[in-house]
Amino acid sequence: MRKIAGNPVGNPYPGWRAFREADQDHFCGRDKDRAAVIELWTENRLTVVTGPVASGKTSLLQAGVYPKVKEEQPGALPPAQLTHGMTFPFAVLPEHNPYTYALLRAWSPTEVPIRLAGRTVSEFLRQFGRRHDHTVFAPIDQVEDIAVDASEGLRRTWRRQFLEDLARACDATPRLHLLLVARPEALDTITASLGTGARYEVGPLTVDNGLQAMTEPAMRAGRTFAPGAARQLIDDVRTYRIVTVQGGRTIQADRIEPALLQAVCHHLWRGLQDDRPEISEWEVRESGDVDSALAEYCAEAIAKVAAEHNLKVQRVHSWLLSTFVTDSGVRGMAYEGLTLTGDMPNGVARSLVDWHLLSSEVRSSARWYQLLSDRLIEPLRHANIKLPAPPTADDYLRAAKRQLALGEIDRARELASCVVRLAHGPRNHDGMRTLADAEVLLGNVAHEQDDPSGALPHYSRAISLLDAAGDPGGAVSCLAAVGQTLLALGSVPGQASENRIRDAVDKLRAAVGLAPSALALQTQLALALWQLGEGEAAVAVLNGVLGVDGGNREALRARGEILADIGEATSAKLDLERPSVRDRASALAAHGLAMAELGDYSRATEEIDAARTSAPHDGRVLFYAARASALKGDKVTSWELAQQAVDATNPPLSPSHRDAAIKLAGHE
Repeated sequence: MRKIAGNPVGNPYPGWRAFREADQDHFCGRDKDRAAVIELWTENRLTVVTGPVASGKTSLLQAGVYPKVKEEQPGALPPAQLTHGMTFPFAVLPEHNPYTYALLRAWSPTEVPIRLAGRTVSEFLRQFGRRHDHTVFAPIDQVEDIAVDASEGLRRTWRRQFLEDLARACDATPRLHLLLVARPEALDTITASLGTGARYEVGPLTVDNGLQAMTEPAMRAGRTFAPGAARQLIDDVRTYRIVTVQGGRTIQADRIEPALLQAVCHHLWRGLQDDRPEISEWEVRESGDVDSALAEYCAEAIAKVAAEHNLKVQRVHSWLLSTFVTDSGVRGMAYEGLTLTGDMPNGVARSLVDWHLLSSEVRSSARWYQLLSDRLIEPLRHANIKLPAPPTADDYLRAAKRQLALGEIDRARELASCVVRLAHGPRNHDGMRTLADAEVLLGNVAHEQDDPSGALPHYSRAISLLDAAGDPGGAVSCLAAVGQTLLALGSVPGQASENRIRDAVDKLRAAVGLAPSALALQTQLALALWQLGEGEAAVAVLNGVLGVDGGNREALRARGEILADIGEATSAKLDLERPSVRDRASALAAHGLAMAELGDYSRATEEIDAARTSAPHDGRVLFYAARASALKGDKVTSWELAQQAVDATNPPLSPSHRDAAIKLAGHE
């Protein structure tokens, strides 16, 4: 296995404007390593770049590998991160997967967002491949964000569905070359879902690479380092460790953390005098004092994380010292428990990893934390923790999005609620947008916690806010989310159920009118019409969808079910016998009902038994089974199944179907 020794600092510090421009072409002298990754990516259908926290994986992809591949390969998609998109309404579709949406949004940034909702990775790549007859280079960054969290609930389902979809896309798209960037703790999940692939390991910076990371951007900004000046700073940043090599020999290995080098260079640059083209050893010693720079770095991270988690900065500082610095003055470790790391909420430790103050790794199924580097011990002890400025609404919103992405749902709600309180200030464009995003995020939190009545007011308020902020597309997405939320509320038996479904139809019809090219919305409108008992109108809508996209799986499945339900068995059979739609129990049971309507009772029994085995509490599956039994003349079984359908909750029947099931059960 070839290893990258490190990479130059990503994210240019203020004033070094030439840094990123230089990266696009030269990557600070790392052409050889960049070429090695590109070679693996070019030769292999799956390549995994791995390395610990803050080792420079993202810089390698964003500033080195991707720009070069983009120049040479017309089929290169932009790098994606899977935890973006926290302020796009989760409820826009019943099976909306935020990981899939984030990926497709990054890969297709100019597409209307609502048109990406509901699409699978396989569908996206199939359509992309039709337009581009060449290899598709597809990069995904920070895969560990979804690979190592979420042991239960919706997030676990989203992760499983996303990885299954990605695996199908790899199988179905021979020209796809996938590049995944992740920490080592994600490798088991990646391997189990996608296979081993080619591996490339990122390590810390070497001394030579660290020097290049400092001197090359300075040269492009019109400055040089005096002889020995850059090496003086590098010597103060690096740490040493003794390692055993083959043959039992021990050697001294240098380690330079890119994040710390960046912080030190930032500190140095701010203290330089603008009129001096050469950076002297004296200026490095005075303006680039490493201990001062790293103490400032620690203080900023502590202040930001404390504010995000509504904690006193002194408490976070004391916890870091007591937990991660031992009495003998070396780094200590702490493992992540069910809710706490040490005596601090797990979210605090995870946020400090984001700030590159802590690192994390998984050992024996437990996540452990320690300081990023030994070089932080003394600066952490002497960090001047000042009272931070109060967070702004934008600060709280950024933190809320990250906490929701990490699965810290309760903390995300608290932070978004702070945004709402602070954003009710001057009604400017930016304030409107921030408030709208906070309302959507609060709706997403309620949706993830299966609380549609809690999500509804937040999505509703976001509609007018997004319109006022000049984002009509975002308003349409929230309008669709309101429609879907009303449908979810309408599935609960009661007097208001049918009225809620009618309101949902109105909202979805309005959304379709504003975004007529969003086929997924038209499919949802058809399903809502069906729930009202308007099956023929629903089929007409789906015919229009399939006239545009004849292979649309959701529309085919929906039309097949509806046709079977309204007695059009022959037409239903054509849709429901396509392999692509037979992955859902209700579609399988609907096909069984169609078989019974056509007199093939043996096939009907086989299909319905299989559907009931996989979804024993699905209302539609039980209702179709009851109807098929009635067609076979088995009235007793039909009555029993119809009663079970009436009582089903996962999911329940729509009001119109529930009324029909009650009649079939003999209650009317």
